[in-house]
Amino acid sequence: MMFCPECGSAIQMVPDFDVDIDEGIAVSSDEVREALDKLLDSDGNRRLDEDTVKLPAVREKVKVLRNAAIITSLALLLVVVLLIGFSFMRTDRDSMEKYIAEARISYEAGDYPAAVSGYESALLKAREEDSMIEINDQISLADSLHNIGRSDDAVSVLKGITILDPENYSAYELLINILKSQGKYEDINKLIAGTTDEYIYSKFEGYLTMPPDFQTAGGSYNEEFDLVLSTEYDADIYYTLDGSRPDSSSDLYMEPLHIGEGETVVTAVCINGYDMESPEVSMKYTVEFEKPLEPEITPDSGSFSQPKYISLTVSDPNTARVYYTTDGTDPNESSEVYEHQLPMMLGKNTYKFLPVSDKGVSGNVAEREYNLAVQGLCSSEDATNYVAASLVATGALLDIYGNIPGVKGHYKYLCTKAAREGSRTYYIVDEYFEDTEGVLKQTENAYAVDVISCMLYRVAIKPDGRYGFTLFY
Repeated sequence: MMFCPECGSAIQMVPDFDVDIDEGIAVSSDEVREALDKLLDSDGNRRLDEDTVKLPAVREKVKVLRNAAIITSLALLLVVVLLIGFSFMRTDRDSMEKYIAEARISYEAGDYPAAVSGYESALLKAREEDSMIEINDQISLADSLHNIGRSDDAVSVLKGITILDPENYSAYELLINILKSQGKYEDINKLIAGTTDEYIYSKFEGYLTMPPDFQTAGGSYNEEFDLVLSTEYDADIYYTLDGSRPDSSSDLYMEPLHIGEGETVVTAVCINGYDMESPEVSMKYTVEFEKPLEPEITPDSGSFSQPKYISLTVSDPNTARVYYTTDGTDPNESSEVYEHQLPMMLGKNTYKFLPVSDKGVSGNVAEREYNLAVQGLCSSEDATNYVAASLVATGALLDIYGNIPGVKGHYKYLCTKAAREGSRTYYIVDEYFEDTEGVLKQTENAYAVDVISCMLYRVAIKPDGRYGFTLFY
C-alpha cells in the first residue's frame, strides 16, 4: 500500500537525500579514477613525476567518497527500519479489517452474536487509530444488536449515523423499524420531523403519529354543537365518549360528533397505515343550557275585593312555554300550560309559574299569592245552586243533583273564581261530569252569576283569556 487508506496521503518509503551529496559522490568517483590512472604507467608501474604531488588531493576525494558511502548505508538502514515499522502497521490494520471481514461473514449467515463481537472488536481497533469503520458496517452492527436484544444500543448507533449522514435512507429505515417495535412512536415523530432532508421526510412521513385536532376546545358551553375532528396526515381517527382510551376496535370517526346537554368526554387517537397509534387527546365538554328568565307577572301578590285577570309577559326568547298551578304545588311539564290571561281564584290561593326553554331547561319557579274576597248580594254557593236550578227549569237536568235520564253519572257545578267586565262582577261556575267511579272531568260549559243582581249568564272565553257574558234564556 503506497497510500494511507484513511487520509489518502502517499506513504514515504525512504528518507529524502541531499541532491548535492549525490552529485558530489558521482564527481568524486570520476576524479579518483582519473588520478589513479595517472599514478600508473602503461605497464602498470608507479610513476614518480610531478603528478605524484596530486595524491593527497585524491586521498581527500576518496575520503569524501567513503563518507558518502557511509551516508548511503545509513540511509538504507533507515529504509529497513521504516519498512519494518510499516510492516507492523500493516499487521494492525489487517487485524481491524480481519475483524470486519469476519463480522460481515457472520452477519450474512445470521450469526448475530458473532457479528456483534467482530464489529465491536473492529471498533476498538478503529478507536485506537482514531478512525472509524464504514457506515454500512455500522448499520449491520445496529441490526445485529437489535437481533440479539440490545435494541437501545442499536438505536444509539443509528442515531449517530443519521447525524453524520442525514441522507442515509437505510439508517432511517432500520432506526424507525426498531423504534416502532419498541412502541416509541413519539421518538419516531421527533426523528422524522427533525430531518432536514426532504427526500427522507417524504419517504417516512407516513410513519408520523400525530394526535388529531379538535376544532372546539374543551370547556363549558350553553349551546349544543357538532365537534369536528381532523388530521393533516394519512391516518384514521378512533374515539370514545366515556373517557376510556380508544383503539382500532373503538368507533371510527366518520362525521362530526354531536355534543349535547350534560357532560361529554371525547378521547381520540390517530392510527396510521402502519398500525401505529398517536398520543391520545381528551377533551371534556359541559353543555349547560341557559335557564329561562322568570316572566313578568301582574298583578303582584296581595288581597283583592274585585277580581283581576292574571297575565304573564315573557320577554326571554329562550322561553318556550310556562306551566302553572293554582293550588300552591310546584308546576312541572304535566301541569297546565299558560296560554292567555287567567281569572283570579276566590279565596286565598298561591299561583306558581315554571318557565321552560326550547331546550327543555326549566327556570326558576315564580310565585304569587292572591286573596280574593268578593262582596255581593249572593255568595258563590248561591251562584252554584242558582245555575243548577235554572238548568232543571229548562229541562237540561233531571234534578238539582245533575242527573240526566239514561246517563250513568251526573253533572256537578263548582264556583271557584270570579271575573269582572265593565262595572259588573261575576261568579264563574264551571260544569263538570262525574262518572260512576267518581272521576270528575270539566266540560266546555261555564256559567256566570252577577254578584249583585244574581242574574244568570252564559260564559264564552275570548282569545285573550277574558270572559264574555250573555244572558241565559
